[in-house]
Amino acid sequence: MIGPNAEYLEGAKALSGEKVDAVSERMRRAVARWEELRRQKGYRNAPVPRADDLAPPQHAEKPLLLRVFLRDLPRGPGDRSGRRFEPTDRDRHWLQFTEWSWNVNWISFDRPELFVTDSEEAVPVDATAFRRICREVLVDNVRGQAPGWTDGDLDLVEFTMRRLSFGDGRAEIEYRGRAEMRDADRAYAPKVYGRATWNLQRRRFERFRLVAIGPREGASPFNQRREDPGPAPMGVALVLSPNR
Repeated sequence: MIGPNAEYLEGAKALSGEKVDAVSERMRRAVARWEELRRQKGYRNAPVPRADDLAPPQHAEKPLLLRVFLRDLPRGPGDRSGRRFEPTDRDRHWLQFTEWSWNVNWISFDRPELFVTDSEEAVPVDATAFRRICREVLVDNVRGQAPGWTDGDLDLVEFTMRRLSFGDGRAEIEYRGRAEMRDADRAYAPKVYGRATWNLQRRRFERFRLVAIGPREGASPFNQRREDPGPAPMGVALVLSPNR
């Protein structure tokens, strides 16, 4: 816990295993120090930023900014819960989010036009753009961290787009595709579908939704799959950031 110019407030030598009361006391001390600090330096409290304003710096200013949601999907009849992971003794110090089968990521592009077409027949989307989606975000980090794929891991990459309609200065575009990624330890083979609305005058998307669904299997060192290697269904959704 630090001030806006790296002023120390609280937290030195804190341990992840501290009791709730100890953490609460640290927070109270930090707040008290903050109140004194802001009076001394004239700092003003600011509103808590929206989650969509917290994109990493390398993505924040790009013309096409997408939030990426990852989630385990139902595995059979009656399986409606996203929670499927019960921590073992080895996980007792791990973050609680590993108990829940979801995660969030980001991806951005300098050239939104790569995902736009005038053709009413299906044409390929720029291969470089879709391969980047596959490498960076069609990755099983639902419960933790996993490395991206390399170009050599992409066994199959197919992605097309076509214009469904045009009117009022907007084009409705449909996307279809599939991909297969595999290395020595893991694999993911989703089918992909999406829709988007492109504003021709402003040259920007007003809506962009892309969904990838398919079986994942295997594990990487830090994605918490050692007890659940699959194969099992996983979904990835790419959605236009609302503040765009």
